[in-house]
Amino acid sequence: MITIMIVDDHPLVREGMASMLENENDFSVVASVPSGAEAVAYIREKGAPDVVVSDIRMPGMDGFETLAKLQRTHPDIRMLMLAGMPLKVEEERAREFRARGYLPKSIDWERLVAAIRLAARKGDFIAESFDEVKTGPLSPRETEVVRYISQGKTHEEIGIILGISSETVRSHTKSIQRKLDCTNSASAVTRAFELGILRA
Repeated sequence: MITIMIVDDHPLVREGMASMLENENDFSVVASVPSGAEAVAYIREKGAPDVVVSDIRMPGMDGFETLAKLQRTHPDIRMLMLAGMPLKVEEERAREFRARGYLPKSIDWERLVAAIRLAARKGDFIAESFDEVKTGPLSPRETEVVRYISQGKTHEEIGIILGISSETVRSHTKSIQRKLDCTNSASAVTRAFELGILRA
């Protein structure tokens, strides 16, 4: 029996995935938690399952930080990372963090089940082909806007620099926040650095 933990801040995702995984005869979902912190606490108390299936982008502790903390007490922890918006830079980070795989949330169910079984057997790193992984979520213009935001410039100042209206800058800013799954400009800038869209 392959024991599995699900880590995702969206309850419907957790419940749906748990229900479907339990339909597999060789799977047992032993825990379903909404945060990286709760995953770390559970595993420290009760031990590691065969495979952890975790979202990457979660409030507080993200998937990479969760994996790093788990590896301190459980060096052989096997985690599959799922991304709603797959990025090549994240796939590379997943390899660096010694995750067992990096997959889009849109993956076919049969392929996810196969990936979990492979991860449980300590197989090779699992990922979709690079053709299916985006190199970056932002358009060139949006990248310019978030770069100027990171420099502390206002919408009006960015508009003057780029030759567009401040309202257009605001529209780009909203699009940036939506694409990076952030609620404000500050967190969008932080996310852009994390993803390698911006570099120090």
